[in-house]
Order: sequence, then structure tokens, then C-alpha cells
Amino acid sequence: MKIIAINSTCINTNQKKLLKNNKISVNNNFAKDYSPVFYKPVFKGKIPLDKLYEEYNWYINCDRIPAIDSFLKMEAPQEVMDQFYTEILKTKDRGYQLIESIVSQPRKTDYFVKKLKEKMGSRTQHLMTFMYNTPYYTAYENYINTKYKNSNTIVELLKIRPDWRGSALLEKYRQLTGNDNLTIGNIPKPIPDSHMYKIVDNLKDKMECGMKYDKSIDDLIIDGQSYKFKFFTEGKSSKNVFGLFVPSANKKYVIKMEDPQKRSLDEPFALGTLAKIDAYLTANRSRNSAPLYFYDHKNNFSVYKYIEHTPLGSNTNNISTIREHLPDFKSLGLDYNDTVGFNNFFVLNEHSSDTHHKTEGFLEALKNSEWISVDNDHVTYSNTFQPSFPQYHASLPNAMQMFF
Repeated sequence: MKIIAINSTCINTNQKKLLKNNKISVNNNFAKDYSPVFYKPVFKGKIPLDKLYEEYNWYINCDRIPAIDSFLKMEAPQEVMDQFYTEILKTKDRGYQLIESIVSQPRKTDYFVKKLKEKMGSRTQHLMTFMYNTPYYTAYENYINTKYKNSNTIVELLKIRPDWRGSALLEKYRQLTGNDNLTIGNIPKPIPDSHMYKIVDNLKDKMECGMKYDKSIDDLIIDGQSYKFKFFTEGKSSKNVFGLFVPSANKKYVIKMEDPQKRSLDEPFALGTLAKIDAYLTANRSRNSAPLYFYDHKNNFSVYKYIEHTPLGSNTNNISTIREHLPDFKSLGLDYNDTVGFNNFFVLNEHSSDTHHKTEGFLEALKNSEWISVDNDHVTYSNTFQPSFPQYHASLPNAMQMFF
């Protein structure tokens, strides 16, 4: 019994069963009510684009499967799949959709590479993503140009990748707001914006450079709201770290501050460079990093969620051990290189913060005794599907390289 179906309209489960069991016949007038018959071609030179798109569209539009996963779900000879992938990338809107589906799933990068090799063959040009004359590179260029143009916040850009040039972020912020006073994220809700800047002003004369010594800091009351502080003495740089506690809301935060004259979005150790990395980790719900709330470029300070300090038990400067306990960094394309700051890590547990249970893979991380990093100065970034464009991107300044 022949089934004729040529569109990609969704059908219900019973209809699918009937079609599968060949219990009904369908003519062209009623084809719109039934699923397409997916074509499994024997390749003889010309790829059956209509049939391939019919199946591809069905998975995307009816089964709600992301574009890259829809492509991987299809079955056809490798040469056919390779040519079909080329056709998708050559169409601007289709190429954008495909790349968006890949970029939005950064933890599946290795999986996608493996599966695309299986689908198209290990010699496919489509995994040579950094070569400027490949279809993927051209499609990604369109993707990144469009994303940069259409993004409404800096965080939207940093969720894609952390290695944006400071000049590109400042220009985008200028386009969005008309000024150069770049900020990333938002001040935590329990703290009014005006209070935050008064708190920062209050802490400026408490800052120290070089070796830091423990000190007590008086409470600050603003408009009847009380704020408490703690001074953290770790680190010998000009950066200062303060605990900020809001008893009325039962909330804890960390403020990182440095002289505004030292602000940068590109230099090693700079709070702005760190904010790019931490915004990327936070936007992708990483369990291995303290979440970033807010960064103010003009005043050069950042606000983070406070992480309860559960010591590791024993210190280590073994980079393999450190990376093993921060696996989400690798999953997100970041290579952690800091072997100096023993106090930069704490054991991840149910009490680390009041929001960590919402992060990606939290329950599995508890079983594996993973860690949380609270200072991510020393990382590099790479992703097979994210080639770099000089006008937008630059390698992260891995500060540890300064010591080798």
C-alpha cells in the first residue's frame, strides 16, 4: 500500500501508528494530515534535497529537536549527508539556525564532533571549522555578525563565548546605551543600586595593596538597612575582596575591587577580564564556579554570590588533580591553569550556596566530590565550532604563562 505524504505538518500518536502499520492510504488532498515518509536514498550523484529537508524540517518543527540533533538523527550515505550539511550552511537562515543549535549546547561539543564524523566521514571539510574558505567558517561569520548586531545585552554575547575583545564589548554597550560606562549583569535585588555604590565608596579606604592584614570593618546602615562586611586577606595583588552580608534578606555576597585606573577587559588579572570569564560560566550555569552578579567597568568592581568555605582537606598544586575536580570547565571549553591559589577552591556541597542546586549536573557533582573555583584568572578557551574573528575576539590572557 503506497503512502503519499509531502509536507511536515505534525500528527498525533495514533495517526503515526496507523501510518507505520500501513493500515491506511493517503492521497495528496489529505497528505497535510500525516507525517512525511522519510527518504533513505541510495546515492547516485544528485542529492534529493526536497526529501532530506522534509525529514529535517519534521524533526525541527514537529518533534522540536534542535537543528544539529535533527541532522544527526537522519540516515543516509556519508556523501549525501556531507552535501546536505553544505546546503544547510550555504543558506543564511538555515546556517544560522544550525550553528545556534550547536553553540547553545557547548557541553556537547565533543559529542557533536564524533557524530558528525560518523555521519559525513572523517575527511569532511565541515570539521575544519577554522579554515576561512569552508562553508562552516562562512556561516559562522554570518552567525557571529548577526548575533553581535542583534544582542540586547552584553551577557547575551558572553553566554556564547568568553573571549570577546574589550573594544568589541565596549562598542556594543555604546550602541545599546549611548555611553561608555559598561556594566555586565545586574546588582542583586536585595541591594538597591544606590546602596551598592555607597557600599563601594565606603570600602575604598579599606583597600590595601600587596600583603593584606586582617581587619574588622564597621557595619554600614543605609536608609535603615544594615550591611556587614568581612575583609579577605588572601592574595598579594592590588585586588581586594570583601564579604558583604545583608542580614535582613539573609543573603551573602562577595565584592571584588581594584583601582579604577587599572580597569581592563583584556589584561591578565584584571577584574574586567575575569568578569568576561565568570559571566560565561554563570550564563551557562556552571557548578564549578562562583556565580557573577554584576561588574561595573568604570568603577572597577564586581559582585559575586558568596560561596560557603568548605576546605578541601589537603592543598594541592597538581594541575591534573585540580582539573579533575573542575570538570565543567573542560566541558565548556575552558582550560584551567592556576596552581598557585590554594584558597581559590572549596568543596562543592549542598550548603555551598542557596542557588547551586540549579546548576548543570549538580547532583552528579556532589557524588564526585567536585570543587568550586572562586578565582578564574588563569584559563584559556577553545571550541571546535567557534572560530575566532580578530575584530571581535582575542585569546584570553592566561596569566600563568607569565611564570613559565
